[in-house]
Amino acid sequence: MYQVLIVDDEPIVKIALRSMIDWNALGFHICATASDGQEALDMTCRYHPSLIICDLKMPVMDGIELIREVQKKNIPCEFLVISNYEDFNYVRTALVLGAADYILKVSISPEELTGQLRKIREKLDQKAEEDEKNMQTSREWLHHQERHAAWREFFTNGNYSLETLCSVTDFPAKNLEPFAICQISFDWYAQNLESLPSIDLIQSTLKNALEHFDRRRIILFSTSNTLLLIPESELRLHQSTLAGLAARIAQLFQYYMSLSPAILYQDHIPDLTEARRIYHNFQDLLELCFYGPLGQVEGCSLSASSAVPDLSYKELAAELLAVADSARLEYASRRMKNLLDNCQHEHVLPSKIIQYCVRFLGELEYYIADVSSVTHDQIADSTEFMRNSLNREELEKNMLDALTVLFAPEPAAKHSSENYSPEVSQILSYIQNNYHRKISLAAVSEHIGLSAGYLCRIFKEETGISINACINNLRMTKAGKLLKDKNSYIKEVAISVGFEDQLYFSRLFKRYYGMTPSEYRSAELSDL
Repeated sequence: MYQVLIVDDEPIVKIALRSMIDWNALGFHICATASDGQEALDMTCRYHPSLIICDLKMPVMDGIELIREVQKKNIPCEFLVISNYEDFNYVRTALVLGAADYILKVSISPEELTGQLRKIREKLDQKAEEDEKNMQTSREWLHHQERHAAWREFFTNGNYSLETLCSVTDFPAKNLEPFAICQISFDWYAQNLESLPSIDLIQSTLKNALEHFDRRRIILFSTSNTLLLIPESELRLHQSTLAGLAARIAQLFQYYMSLSPAILYQDHIPDLTEARRIYHNFQDLLELCFYGPLGQVEGCSLSASSAVPDLSYKELAAELLAVADSARLEYASRRMKNLLDNCQHEHVLPSKIIQYCVRFLGELEYYIADVSSVTHDQIADSTEFMRNSLNREELEKNMLDALTVLFAPEPAAKHSSENYSPEVSQILSYIQNNYHRKISLAAVSEHIGLSAGYLCRIFKEETGISINACINNLRMTKAGKLLKDKNSYIKEVAISVGFEDQLYFSRLFKRYYGMTPSEYRSAELSDL
């Protein structure tokens, strides 16, 4: 039943309108009447009628102003205006403002009013049907988002129970069908990309690769990480293998974006709890991109190690200090290269080898006599550069720079802000002011007014690190300070230093500090 408000300053008109037809039979109910526009506006706010039948010429507030005021308040309703012959200009204005139609006072009849109401009823029914469809679509979208969030939370949060996931997603708790999982990951910050591909392009590329698979679930975390869950029966149905699917995905990303993602996959997974454990193991394996591209790897064929092979950092420092001064730098350089070769062969986590190298440098500096303040500052710089090394080559170079400072007869000149060119100084200033936002090489290039390739080259020559490494170095330093606040959330810290992807932030943070953000916070708070 649609509510109707009748507005006219003549009582006889209101009485006539109320009594000349059976309103209920037409699906309408007169909820109130009013004698002027202001009174009608107050009642409209109170009753929210679906239809207002109003005179155009009234005291206090006329019909035109009433229509405008109701529209300002965003109250959805239809207007049927009552006019006289001489009110044509008023009628035209009312129709322009959206009134459904008009009727003349002198010729109002039950037949004409009934006809108008039927047209308005049809319009209101159609609008109600559209609103219901929109509400249903909105409910379905919200439910989809809720289910998607539940899947994401289950895999990323070890405390999120399987029972909660099943209740939110309607997934059968006792599913006996084995799964296969596949993670596609991009290490964007390790590449000199002018801009990141859109998430729509990544999604469409994945859907292209998966077009034949009906029963699969894409858990899209961000542009950096995508987890794919497929029942093994679905692979068999299409006579596919997981390795073949991984190769297909890699081929399409190479074709559409000229990029090669790291793809980890594993099958014969009995349940979702085991799938979650394997996913977390994948996060460690992805750190091995530090040594070079992973390509497509079956997860069970690769394992990461937390132990640096060979000697402890203290034993290695003692070994180097026992070598003659004249041969020490060459010996140290060769020794570190062998150590990194062994770490790469043993798949040692980058965070562990970086932590080892930082402690090793500290041990050397402690036992070398007469280390000047300049040398100490140079070692501190090299340590920070090592913490943010994006790959083995950068770590090896930064370590060699530090060893040269310690052992060479003529230490290398320190990179200082006074020696930087105006272009590099501008880059450093831009990074300092914008590290909390998305920074692309294209944005830096546009700000400076020079090509990205040229800026990358001179920046590396003058500072010893890449632009991306400099950005991450600053972000990690800022993140470490923010995490000392026990009331801050890790996701908020990630966003505040320019990372929308919390998983990727955690991976870089662990590489930089040798521990996860939550472990770092616990360690810092325990020291207070």
